[in-house]
Amino acid sequence: MSFGANDDEVCVFSDFGLRLSIFNLTTSRSIDISSPKFYNPAIAQKGLSYRPITSHLALLTRSGGKDIISIHAQDTLDVVRSWWPETVDTQGIAWIPDGRWLVVWESPSQGHRVLIYTADGHLFKAWNGPMPVSDDDIDASLGAGIKLLECSPNGCLVAVGDLSRRVIILSLPILSESIRLLHPTAVKPAESLQVSLALIPLPNLRKWLREKQVWQEQITHLQNMEFRREFVLATQTIYPPPTTSLPSIPDPKTGTNILTFDRSSTLLATRVEDMASTIWIWDINTRVLRAVLILHAPVAKATWHPSINELLMVRCEGEENRAVVHLWDPSWNSPKIVDFNTQIPGGKVLGKTIVRWLNVDSLFPVLFFSDTHDYMFASLSGVEDGELPWEDSEVGDYDSHEQRDESPLNLVPAKEKRKNGTVSTDDSMDDVMSMSGGSDELEDTFQFRKFVAPKDNPNSWT
Repeated sequence: MSFGANDDEVCVFSDFGLRLSIFNLTTSRSIDISSPKFYNPAIAQKGLSYRPITSHLALLTRSGGKDIISIHAQDTLDVVRSWWPETVDTQGIAWIPDGRWLVVWESPSQGHRVLIYTADGHLFKAWNGPMPVSDDDIDASLGAGIKLLECSPNGCLVAVGDLSRRVIILSLPILSESIRLLHPTAVKPAESLQVSLALIPLPNLRKWLREKQVWQEQITHLQNMEFRREFVLATQTIYPPPTTSLPSIPDPKTGTNILTFDRSSTLLATRVEDMASTIWIWDINTRVLRAVLILHAPVAKATWHPSINELLMVRCEGEENRAVVHLWDPSWNSPKIVDFNTQIPGGKVLGKTIVRWLNVDSLFPVLFFSDTHDYMFASLSGVEDGELPWEDSEVGDYDSHEQRDESPLNLVPAKEKRKNGTVSTDDSMDDVMSMSGGSDELEDTFQFRKFVAPKDNPNSWT
């Protein structure tokens, strides 16, 4: 289940892919579309895509052993156009960010094949695999094909990853190979990184900053069973640790499983299966490896900030990393590590944790963190940077029934400022009890039903 073209639409996939139901929360109307190809939660989004600006729905269905792409109008969801794509087993469809083209790609079992369709369903261009540039590429067409595909936010590039360590950048819409990235087994830091920035002449500063940096996460044991995490800059050749496969798994996973562009479309973050604890950051404009982050645990997710360029958040797998966030920005002296365990009451997270960027109008980036009991906001700013976005907010009056504007940041005032530049605020159950005057009685969620609308103004409640 997911939202549709806007917050008023909800897409619900039935079991076994029998139908896709799209509910309109405003009109209480639903429309059923039979036989969506993908319906499992992990891959359902690969089979539908909403066109930017016009909100036309492109949907991938399968009937009679053949894939069908249909374009549906906004609101009514009437079929505007439908066709059989020139594929055997389509793996996914996606509108590019400007909505001019629809990208369709084949499953890995059918080789490397990317198709570009116009908005009305006409085939414009096809890409049938990488051009061989070495002896290792001669038999590339005989192997598995596309594993992952990602379009850049500016709609000019598309990154293609297969089951090798290779990532190919294609130019849209002509699908020409512009860049080929290869993840090496050994990384040698640039010698210039060992020099203080103060010693670098200003005209050469941009060049020095573009040199690749290799950062290793270091965990130091302190007293009282505490740990200190920090990034250390590597000065010698580093071999990223390989992923150890279990003896019971005869065929370990290979290939690229993370491809994500930043907002400016100039940086690309990648991760390969056989070096799961390493994040590679590539500069697309200069075609160089910008930075390498080697972490202690396998990387689970890498997310760029939605509105700020070149700001990356990385989360790792494992019980000890549920409350830990790694942050990278090329303008910082070193990557940062935020441990929310130090802010949570009791010093231990409970249950599943969630960390998200908040896309709000703020000078400094803001993180939202939550477990099953508490939540908090964290601002990536120092105490000397000035006011926080929620610092002057007041707690809302829960007994008032007057309509008021709500913001995700205008909840509670900030409680604590940390010297390391991270500011957080949490709202636990104890805080809620204190705001209600210590009463143990819970507020009735449906208390609005007890109020009667006046006859002269049925739309208002008193």
